[in-house]
Amino acid sequence: MSTLSSTLAVLSLFSAEDPVWTAERIIERLGYTRPTGYRYVRELIGAGFLVRVAAGCYALGPRIIALDYQIRQSDPLLKAGLPVIKGLVAASGCEVNLIGLYGEEIVTTHQQHGVEHLPLSFGRGRPMPLFRGAGSKIIVANFASAKLKRLYATHAQDARANGMGENWDSFKSTMATFRRAGYARSDGELDAEFVGFAAPVFNADGEILGSVIAALSRQRLGITDLSRLIALVIAAGQRISADIELIGHPRGRAETAARSVEVAL
Repeated sequence: MSTLSSTLAVLSLFSAEDPVWTAERIIERLGYTRPTGYRYVRELIGAGFLVRVAAGCYALGPRIIALDYQIRQSDPLLKAGLPVIKGLVAASGCEVNLIGLYGEEIVTTHQQHGVEHLPLSFGRGRPMPLFRGAGSKIIVANFASAKLKRLYATHAQDARANGMGENWDSFKSTMATFRRAGYARSDGELDAEFVGFAAPVFNADGEILGSVIAALSRQRLGITDLSRLIALVIAAGQRISADIELIGHPRGRAETAARSVEVAL
């Protein structure tokens, strides 16, 4: 790995389940030499990415909070998506999540509560499974063919375990079905009692950037017009994609800020 990748690998160790690490544990887990490991820790402390919480013990630092604020203000997916998902919540009453693709990692970037105020497990900042949940499935389905094949080669066992295909041909066929439909559905894949519908979001070059997901309880599903809900979710994904294309232009930014998703109640 490059020096940057090696340094960032230290940050990836910290989680809600394991929020405090010693330098010795970091060095042992990542296989660094002691001088290299301690140098990375010192550099991360100096940059504010780590903070010392006890003798030899470290946690994530305030610089990460500052970066979170900055991305909330500047991320094109959020800037284009927030007005649209608020409109989708108003029209559907569903819980709506905005999901972003970063490399091959899929992360929730925003959650907008609906009438049920569902306690979804994957809130802002939490990485999503690649092959579980409507949001991830519709993103993966829209990968370019070469990238999709590489992904399957690396994660074939995970894809099979989640019913996405026993081999490359069946996996490719499953993804093509989602892509043609324009949406994906999940039933209890992330939270047992909830159902989700997701549509893709693309950047200005037509590349997959993320997805928008509407989630609701199984109880509410029984009284919901599914064809209307699916149409709303697909329209939201299309509107966000169109507005992202405008983000880079001053006039477009003004138009995007004034827009909200137009749906029939």
